[in-house]
Formats: sequence, structure tokens, C-alpha cells
Amino acid sequence: MSAAKANKTRTITGHKAVREALRDTQTYSSDLQGDADVRDYRQIPLEIDPPRHHLYRAALAPFFVKPTVERYSAEFYSNAESQISHFFQNPGQDVIADLALPIVMQNLGALYHRPHDVQEWISWGPDVWTAAGPTRDGAILHAYLDRVYAEAIEIIEAKKRDVWSDVAQIEIEGERITQTEFKGIAGVLLAGGRDTVIKLLTGMVWYFGSHPAELELLRSDRARIDSAVQEFLRFFTPLPEMARTIVAESNALNLPEDRYVGISFISGNFDATVFDNPLEISLERPRNPHLSFGFGPHTCLGNHLAEIEAKVFLNALLDSGYIWEVSEEEITFHAGEYSVVPDRFERIRLSQR
Repeated sequence: MSAAKANKTRTITGHKAVREALRDTQTYSSDLQGDADVRDYRQIPLEIDPPRHHLYRAALAPFFVKPTVERYSAEFYSNAESQISHFFQNPGQDVIADLALPIVMQNLGALYHRPHDVQEWISWGPDVWTAAGPTRDGAILHAYLDRVYAEAIEIIEAKKRDVWSDVAQIEIEGERITQTEFKGIAGVLLAGGRDTVIKLLTGMVWYFGSHPAELELLRSDRARIDSAVQEFLRFFTPLPEMARTIVAESNALNLPEDRYVGISFISGNFDATVFDNPLEISLERPRNPHLSFGFGPHTCLGNHLAEIEAKVFLNALLDSGYIWEVSEEEITFHAGEYSVVPDRFERIRLSQR
């Protein structure tokens, strides 16, 4: 648990209030150090406020703009098609470990031009902070980041390029980023779209296991896919909450223990004043201003990547012709009013119908 979560004193809830708070970066600052139990550096650009945040974001945007990601759609489809086929031809496998995780890592390997790293990334499991076991620990990720930074410097000196050398050469206000800044950026690029997208893809498979008619409806009418993806994003809310601080931490002389405020994305996504029957999945929901990618200046940089991955994966599922049901599940659900909404998928196994 991060320091921010441990000392959170209140949570902002509701669609309107959450959007307003996410726009108000002066009152609710991202200038904080999260996950203090596993890292001692900022995740960039997540934990930096405007206007400096915009400089990092502008430097990273070319990796994730929609036209760039769309160029990899065919490779994403090939990854999904191959993994789906292998998964269903080998009964008893786990959806998380044997389907969603490999696909997401293969897609990142394609986007980042690092296919040789994919098996290593898969070996970390769905969450990089528990790669070494059930106890949170950043050692494995940090060892990788230190290694690829050293490699990136060698590549730069040799006048060659790869994704990590591109990141290592980013300049902010005329100064090349430091190794610590590199770790903050590269860590986000590896961890930011990992467990969240794995949860999204797993949730889609889990839902269709008990709603085969919805699966067949999409097979007969692919025009419904876009709205289906947006509804899955809303319902599963891959990142339910993030922390902000009412006292920016950089250069502050006094940091009160009660400075952290939670921003509840899930409360916005299930706000009944915005969404009819929010606790139900409606794949044809006509209006879906969900907050799964946040809102305002810190809107998720990888939103196009997540949407395209989900859409390609869903198309590959539909093309596969398979129909299935859930034969075994271990799921942690949210508490209270969201008790029908999965918080974390631990294990999902299927059987074909």
C-alpha cells in the first residue's frame, strides 16, 4: 500500500465532483510520491503538475497517439488470434496468466520494438510490484530499468535507436532527462497499461462466459463493438481510484500527514445520475462519459492503446467462433454498493460449451 493510500483522509466521489477535482490541479495536486513501499522516484508524467507535466506528456505523446497505435493493429490481432487458439486448445489454463497477460505483453513488445523482452515481462506476472512473490517489492522492475538504461546510453553513443534510447534522449527545457527520470517514465510505460488492460480483457472473457447471447449478438453485428468496449471500460473500471495531495510535495517545508485525497473513478462510473442502471452491463449504452481514463490534464496517455487493444482482442474472440462458460473463478469484488463489480481477478478457468 502506498503512503498516499495509507494516509488518505477523504475521497471525492460522484461523476461531477470527480471531473471538477481532476481539472483543479492546484487544489488537488499530482505532485506526490506514490508507492513509497516499492519505489523512491516519481512516476512520470503521472506525479508531476502542469505546466511541467505538459512538457513530459508532449514528449511521450508520439508513442501513443491513435495513428501510431493503429499501425500495430494487424500485429495485435495476430497476437490475439494465436494466443486465443492456443488457450482454447489447451483446456484448464487460466485466463489471466495464459491468455490476457501474454497478449498484453506481446502487444507492448510490438509497440516498443522489444519482442526479445516479452518473455521476461510475462515472467513478472500481471503486477510488476508482486513479480517476486506475494509481498510488494520493486527490485525486479528496478533491476530491469537500470539495465535497459545502461543499454540505452550505449545505443545512443553508437548512434543507433530503440524505444529506451528514444526515452533516454528526451529533453525537457533543453536538458536531457536523468536516469531517475528515465526510470519514472519507463516504469509507467511498462506498468501503466499492464494490470489495467489485463483486468479489462479478463473481464470481457468472464462476462461472455455467462452471457453467450451477447457474444453471438456482437458476432452478428460488429457495429456494436465500439460501444461494447466503452461499456466494459466503464463497468470494470481498471483503475478504481488515484490519490492527489492538497499540499504539493516538491519543495514543501511542511508535509501534513492528512494531505492525501482519493479520487474515486469508480464512483463516477457508477453514478446513477449519469448512467441508467449502472450496476448492469449494457453493451449498447448510448451515452458513456466514463472516467476510466481519468479526466483533465492527466487523462491517461495510453487511452488509445487500451481501446485499440480491447477492440482488436474482442474482434479476435468473435472470429474464433468459440463459446465458453466459466468453470472456476476466484474474484475479489468491491465492497458495499459495488459488490457485483470485480475489483481483482485472481483466477478464471473456462470450459467450452
